[in-house]
Amino acid sequence: MTKIKTILSQRSLLSFLAGIFYAAGFPMPGNFSFVFGTLIGFFLFFRCLKGQLNSSTKASYFKSLSIVLTFSLGYYSLGYYWIPETLREFGSIPRPLNYFLGLFFSIFIIPQYIFFAIIYTFKEKNNHNFLFIKNKTMRNIILASILTLLEYWTPQQFPAHLGHPLLSLKPFLGLASIFGAPIYSFMGYWTVFTCYNLKEKKIIDYYFLCCLGLFLFFNIAFPLVAEKEKKHTTQHHIRLVQANIGNPLKLSSELGKFNAIKKVYETYKELSLLPSQAPLDLIIWPETAYPSLLSSTALKQTKNFIPGLFQKILNAKNAELFVGGYDRPRLSNDGYFETEYNTAFLFSPADIDHEQQYLKDWYYKMKMIPFGETLPFGPFNKFLSEYITNVSYFAKGNKYTLFKTKNGTPFIAAICYEILYSHFIRKYLNNNPENPHFLINLTNDSWYGDTSEPYQHLMLSKWRALEFNLPIIRSTNTGITSIIYPDGSESERIGVFKKAKLDIILKTNKRNPTLFQIWGIYGNIALYLLLLLILFCGLKLFKRKAFSD
Repeated sequence: MTKIKTILSQRSLLSFLAGIFYAAGFPMPGNFSFVFGTLIGFFLFFRCLKGQLNSSTKASYFKSLSIVLTFSLGYYSLGYYWIPETLREFGSIPRPLNYFLGLFFSIFIIPQYIFFAIIYTFKEKNNHNFLFIKNKTMRNIILASILTLLEYWTPQQFPAHLGHPLLSLKPFLGLASIFGAPIYSFMGYWTVFTCYNLKEKKIIDYYFLCCLGLFLFFNIAFPLVAEKEKKHTTQHHIRLVQANIGNPLKLSSELGKFNAIKKVYETYKELSLLPSQAPLDLIIWPETAYPSLLSSTALKQTKNFIPGLFQKILNAKNAELFVGGYDRPRLSNDGYFETEYNTAFLFSPADIDHEQQYLKDWYYKMKMIPFGETLPFGPFNKFLSEYITNVSYFAKGNKYTLFKTKNGTPFIAAICYEILYSHFIRKYLNNNPENPHFLINLTNDSWYGDTSEPYQHLMLSKWRALEFNLPIIRSTNTGITSIIYPDGSESERIGVFKKAKLDIILKTNKRNPTLFQIWGIYGNIALYLLLLLILFCGLKLFKRKAFSD
């Protein structure tokens, strides 16, 4: 019994260490990251899982889940250490309850591995040859594809996947616009399973080596095209305003305190009206920058409802103004539960058709953050809102707005974490009659303090630019503010906790949908089936049982 406990303790420690390595693949404190951290972390995790199932003790789902739990705890300790303070800032959850909730959330940080552990344990307990397939290469491909699909489809609040750290290899990521980030996760998982077989059973998988060689060849031979090498037809003179409004001031202004509102107004006015080298086309403020409640219904009915602050900026700069704020379309006493929207507004100066400024269009955020903008309890949320009053309870939008600049260039918007979900951005793009030339991502990372979260958020956002060949204008309250180009590079940026404006010329052209936008994850599934088919035909053709047990 003592020996069994020692083995389990060693595996728990190794699994915790695996989570640390996995987290090291993403930006850590100091913005340092280890590109192969996720691969090493998952290798150690799989070794723990495999070892516990192959041990002399009776395999059980409980033991497998304990491996996942300790792995998640290690991942949380280095990668998501900022969650407790965010819960305190964003949800007003006091200490030490915020730390207990942070530990509780660590269980669900990487839910796809929970499902994988259950599936793999079931496979080992019931049939050693997965799906009666004796060929190890086939089994590795199937396991890698299952994990990749679990990554893509399992709901996650902060979807950081195995292949994402390979962003460091840009511009040699030529397959990103065809298969998206999932292809890099798939090759990562396949690599880990192959290396495990090589270590444990000294088996060299030549089929994998051929596929890996082709994978590297296509990524290197067809790199992402740098922005300066592209031909452009339209220039946009854009000003990004990062006001660096701290949470105390921000919350006070939203509560209607006069001095706080005045301070916020003056900060945005000052930065927006600073001189520019060329006439501006578009001025952008971040998520919920404007603290006072607006009503899109009233704004559309009469232009007199446009705030005086906006009118001054529109008149002075003759540029359009894209602002994050709060919208309550119905001016009624319906309470605050899902009556307001986290909104991106586009205001336009006077033009030929309009004698004065007007609200051009708006977008409502669709994906809410639990415990900050909603609760994760579905139909019970309204009942609980009477007792848990420190949550915003925003209504959910349902319109995929296509904005247009004053020169007719189409663009779309995503608010905060919406940019992290490739399936959401793909759906947004495909639900519009025109292909937008760029995307504006409004966010407010001030809730996370001086942590690695803003760097993690930026890193994961870059994958959307690669997948959809889409420039992303990233406007934040406290940083990082910049433009992300489709080759993964960045413009000049405003760093964290800096008060500044950034004037940039964004050059765009008519954009065609990428293959990943057209196919989505189904292109990856077709690739997995093709790999299995080629392998099956090869084995039949040469009548070999290579890599079989």
